[in-house]
Amino acid sequence: MPHPVLVVDDHADVVEAIGLYLKFHGHDAVTATDGNEALTLLRQGLRPCVIVLDLMMPGMDGFAFRAQQLADTNLADIPVIVCSAAYDAGPAAARLHASAFLPKPTQMGALLQLIREYCKSPPLGS
Repeated sequence: MPHPVLVVDDHADVVEAIGLYLKFHGHDAVTATDGNEALTLLRQGLRPCVIVLDLMMPGMDGFAFRAQQLADTNLADIPVIVCSAAYDAGPAAARLHASAFLPKPTQMGALLQLIREYCKSPPLGS
């Protein structure tokens, strides 16, 4: 069983669409609606191969999440793909040391290609 992908986004339709798309392509997706929920999952032992992170969320946003993730030596090595429609999101992703950036609306094929780079287990049915 491949490691799951953690999808952190406050929009239920985005989370559902990404989760279904990844499942169709052989990846398990675990979801969180903000940074606090994502950190809780990670600190409870979730070890995703990659995190797909929105920047603009109520509660703990992607910026605060990433700062805490990088400060935690047990979590800092998990790669992050920033997917955001925020103004200046590309340069922000670079400042956050994200592994990759995709603007919203996200091209699902491009997202899947990036996920496959970080999730080395070959997806089912592909």
